[in-house]
Amino acid sequence: MLEDKLYWGRFLGGIVMGFLTEFFKLYKPTIFLGIFVAALAYVISTIILRMAMPLNVREKLGKKLYISGAGTYAVTWLVTLIICFNVFEAA
Repeated sequence: MLEDKLYWGRFLGGIVMGFLTEFFKLYKPTIFLGIFVAALAYVISTIILRMAMPLNVREKLGKKLYISGAGTYAVTWLVTLIICFNVFEAA
């Protein structure tokens, strides 16, 4: 149950970061800036979750706290960035 919430939270986080990457044009100098900001947001969200969760929950999740939904975050970030780019730049 908690892993599902973590997964879907990362899914939504990827959508938000994809939109923000397009909104602030973080791909303009180079796409590596956008990738860096998205990865940094992921790491910061993981640190915040780690601090907010009780110790017994962190021990139960183990590595899943860090890697659950990571691929989904990356894919939804990229897909959202592409969709937003095509919608906003093509207009």
